[in-house]
Amino acid sequence: AADAPPPAEAAAATPAGEGSVKAAEKAVEKQVEATEFSRLEIRAGRIVAVEKHPEADTLYVEQVDVGEEEPRTIVSGLVKYVSMEDMQNRDVLVLCNLKPRGMRGIKSFGMLLCASNEDHSVVDPLRAPEGAAPGALISVEGHPAGTMEPAGNRASKAFEKVSGGFKTDEDGVATFEGKPLMTDVGACYSPGKIVGSVS
Repeated sequence: AADAPPPAEAAAATPAGEGSVKAAEKAVEKQVEATEFSRLEIRAGRIVAVEKHPEADTLYVEQVDVGEEEPRTIVSGLVKYVSMEDMQNRDVLVLCNLKPRGMRGIKSFGMLLCASNEDHSVVDPLRAPEGAAPGALISVEGHPAGTMEPAGNRASKAFEKVSGGFKTDEDGVATFEGKPLMTDVGACYSPGKIVGSVS
């Protein structure tokens, strides 16, 4: 008993509230746990150049500014749905961290997200609202931003798992599981107000 520290020293050895601090830290860790959606890197982009694919009549080859040093090359099967004039300087949403893949000899570094109606006869590239800069990260409530995967198979698998949750509502607003895809200046949408799926 003579060796026991005085009560004041004992209290100092175990700071008041340490248990609650640890609990708060665990809560924060849980809060930032990645979801399949949050593994995706979706950014606002702008098409700065577009041409027909030299080897495929249905494909465009776009150069898309997503806020990086150089535009990304993206190949999209939109020739039947959107004129080249309408593609030029168009604001779009880009899924940036899919595994790059060759499409008829040209490597594509991402995918434009597009709304389509039920029979897929109308396809409309989604866009961020006016004022969203190229590169702006798209988020959805309940899915922590900043937990995206590097480009590769893991992100591609995440998109496969959650792609069915993407829709556009009756106002053309792009949603995931009913919650809008957001930038810091508002919700993303289909310019043609297409109601349907997103892919």
